[in-house]
Amino acid sequence: MKKFKNFYTDINDYFILRNNISSMRMEKIFALMRVDTTFKTTSYGRMVGINLKLKKYIKKFFSKKIVICDFGVSSGQSTLELYNDLKKSGIKKLYGFDKQIYLKIYRIKKLIFLYSTKNNLLFVEHNKHCIRYRYFFILKKLEKIFPFLFDMLSIKYKKSKVLIPNFDKIKECDFFEQDIFQIEKKYYNFFDVVRVSNLLNKNYFTKSKLKKGIINLNKICKENSIVLVNRTNSKKKNTASFFIKKKGKFQLLEDINGGSEIKNLILS
Repeated sequence: MKKFKNFYTDINDYFILRNNISSMRMEKIFALMRVDTTFKTTSYGRMVGINLKLKKYIKKFFSKKIVICDFGVSSGQSTLELYNDLKKSGIKKLYGFDKQIYLKIYRIKKLIFLYSTKNNLLFVEHNKHCIRYRYFFILKKLEKIFPFLFDMLSIKYKKSKVLIPNFDKIKECDFFEQDIFQIEKKYYNFFDVVRVSNLLNKNYFTKSKLKKGIINLNKICKENSIVLVNRTNSKKKNTASFFIKKKGKFQLLEDINGGSEIKNLILS
């Protein structure tokens, strides 16, 4: 296992820094990852507009350095963009919360296979070079024909944050594993600003589950905190709502593109 110690970091460095894999390809790889019922997707620049809107509210309501929570960080790309858009607003700390993802590694000489726990083939490289996605079907055929090879040569899979490298390098940013339906009490009444994007969606969770998530969202917010709840559709259009917490309840500040689909649940 020692030689795989930094393997996961290398994978993410590979995604970001190497020229032979595009941002679109990276998005497709992350789109295959799932955490329970949610997708661990990533996409560049999809929330720039609402981040700038959030920046205006921070400037309006806060005169001190703030503590921010970004729930559902996926790869960390959108969280890194949030930090870059808000860093001049006076960030004391930005916490990235998400459920941790687990991956499997298989190695056959110079071939390395990266699988999800659902056995989706996410990434293949040979001698540090990415194998083109269109050749995956050949590898899948081989896997079906010679499954014993993968069983014999597999190593134990380990936990991986699957975060882009730059996220962990920023001193104001930290990632912690948290479930929005079961948050540790130490985070109650903790945050000045909370963003929940592409997590509390109706196609992910039942109404009762969403209500539980909203209750926990309320618990981690300080009085007079700002909350952004957003969903990005396939065309990268954001349907968002901004709220402020007053006397223990959320009040609507503004809707973007019709507002969040769970707006009424948040206000009820």
